[in-house]
Amino acid sequence: MEKLMSNASFSKHIRQRRKILTNKERANFALMASLYLPKLLPHLPKNANVGLYLDDFGELPTAPILAFCQKHGFTPFLPITVQGKPLCFAPIVLPLAKTPLKRHRLGMKEPFAKHDISADKLDLIICPLVAVDGSGNRLGMGGGFYDRTFANFCGLKIGWCYHFQVVDSLTVNEWDKGVDMVITDKGVIRF
Repeated sequence: MEKLMSNASFSKHIRQRRKILTNKERANFALMASLYLPKLLPHLPKNANVGLYLDDFGELPTAPILAFCQKHGFTPFLPITVQGKPLCFAPIVLPLAKTPLKRHRLGMKEPFAKHDISADKLDLIICPLVAVDGSGNRLGMGGGFYDRTFANFCGLKIGWCYHFQVVDSLTVNEWDKGVDMVITDKGVIRF
């Protein structure tokens, strides 16, 4: 685990570190992390609603999560952003190429939604993050969507990241919401 000086400087450091990874390295790290996805099965109902974010900005690729959902008959949902409001989630069709996507104002991909659900209808959320510490505190992209959306979420909250994004400690605010576990290319860490 890395020692952290400030969330802002560490966020910049992590983004630079992710940026230098090649596509092949990213895919290999994602494949290694995907080997730990079956550990989630005991925690999920048979027809689970799985919320996830698509990777962007050099994040650990989330394609293996989509394959996992397809293999086990789970329904994947992607977030839809509305400024200042909690996220809502729209189901997607697999393979992903069958789902029309657009970029929202922060640059991330989201579906053109015909219908959506609130986060409380999800069984779990798997999300990329900038960093996570040994207590499950997370550092996100800074928009506050995660914290607003999952403030009272009862499902499982899972971080999805490279192992180098796991740090000793983060500075947290009272409104920051953490994760219950994180899956990295080196294993699962439960909090």
